[in-house]
This record gives sequence, C-alpha cells and structure tokens, in this order.
Amino acid sequence: MSTLRTLTVAGATAAGLLAAVAPVSAAPAPKPISTPTAVAVYAGPASTRQTVVLDPTADSKAAPTAKFVVTYVGFSTTAKAAFQRAVNTWAKTLTTSVPITVKATWEPLGTGILGSAGPSYGWNCSGLMCIDAIANKKAGKNLDPSPDIVARFSSNFSNWWFGTGPAPKGKYDFHSVVTHELGHGVGFLGLGSITGGLGSVQLSGLNTAYDRATRLGPTSTSALLWKMPNNSTTLAKALTSNNVYFDSAKVRAANGAKSAALRPQHLAAGQQLLPTSTRRSSPPATRTP
Repeated sequence: MSTLRTLTVAGATAAGLLAAVAPVSAAPAPKPISTPTAVAVYAGPASTRQTVVLDPTADSKAAPTAKFVVTYVGFSTTAKAAFQRAVNTWAKTLTTSVPITVKATWEPLGTGILGSAGPSYGWNCSGLMCIDAIANKKAGKNLDPSPDIVARFSSNFSNWWFGTGPAPKGKYDFHSVVTHELGHGVGFLGLGSITGGLGSVQLSGLNTAYDRATRLGPTSTSALLWKMPNNSTTLAKALTSNNVYFDSAKVRAANGAKSAALRPQHLAAGQQLLPTSTRRSSPPATRTP
C-alpha cells in the first residue's frame, strides 16, 4: 500500500498558491490512493520582537466562502477561540461548496512540538495527487466520512499567546501556528523526499499541484523538478541545493514579482522541504489506508 513520504508548505504566499493548489474544474470522482499524515512544527528560537497576525479590515469583514466544521477535543476556552480565528481566516480565503471537516485535539505533545495538521487521505484527481478537501471540491460532495483535516496542538507547551493583539516578546502566537498548520490540511503540500540518495516528487506516480510549480532556480524558465527523472541523484541534488523555488504568475503577483524560495530540511532522511519563513519542523510519520 502506498504511503505519503513527506509534505511541504509555502504559507508565506498563501494567496498566490491558492489558485495553483485548488483549481476549480469538473472531474470524475477521484480514487483514494494513500493516507498522508500530519506534519509537526517545532518551536524555534523565541522572537525578541512583538509579532501579530494581520487581519486587514476588508478581509476581516468579508463573508466566508467556505464552511469549516470543527470537532474540538480537550481545548481550553482561550485556545479554542484562537484556533477558531485561524479557521475563520481560511474560511474567507478558500472557496468550496463542500464543508471542510476538522478534528482538532488539544493534548500533550513531545518537547518543543507546537502542533501538527494534515489530511486524512490522498486522492488521484485526474492524474494529480490531491487531498480530501480538494478532492471533495472537485467531486462536489464528501467522498469519505473521515475528517478532511486531523490537527493536534500542544497543551503542555507553556509559552503560547492566545490573544488577538501583538504577541509579547518570547511568546508563540497560537493563531499564526494554527493558520500555518491548517494550510497543510487544505492542500498546501508536496511530495519532495530523498531515500537512499535518490530524490522523488511523486507518490504512486503522481505529483501534487504544488510539485508542478517547484523549480530549480528563481526564474520562470528554471527547470521544473517534476520533469526531472524521478528516483534519481539529479533530483536529490536539486532538492538539497538551497535553490528550489515555488513559482507561478499568482505567486509572483503576491510576492513582489518574486517566486517563493524554499529550503531543504533533513531531506537526506526522507523528510521535507520548507519555506524560508519556517524555522523548524519535524519529519512526518507515515500511515497506510
């Protein structure tokens, strides 16, 4: 049975990634091919400056264009409120007629682990790998009763900030961490990995839409990774080159006419590719259907 080796995310340019990752198109009902797992994010060095998640006036007043149904397990009142604000951010960013279901658990996690989130299944959507929320959107219905997103966040991490204003120095803004992690669950992910010195951006012969837009170099004509030989040393070198970029017209429009730089993180161990804005992340475990 297939397993998803790794996930990637580029949260810094969410507006630009949305169209590439979740296009609107009619498609036959896809078939499940794997069970991806959540990607954990670890706490990096505490910031010495105040930080805040911006909520522009126009966006904050915008009507939701997607419905999220969240089942909360064990959350404190303040943690739940901050989590819901992150959900509301995504609900005004995505567009789908099918409710997106989330199982969110507030529980003790390992040292330094802030949380994790990811889809329940990967699907074959007309030759592309897509996850539950996107597969449901394409099919126009819920394809599986499992939660579209499974999220876990640390109840034993003592340095959270749950407020709506700027996070104090040394605190970790829960809203922003949840927003980032939910991005994995709604489809901001790829399949870049290295095993035995060989690089791959496929699972069961498929790429994600994200994979189709990663390049070796910052220009719009730089080589696309998914067109390189799969399971090759060439692709392994590319993935660990510190020269991988996510690129599309919308990304450039949202990112000052630049593509989004990515950086390798433990790829030699078959783990993941991270955006430059992410400090640390753990390797995902694997599951099978």
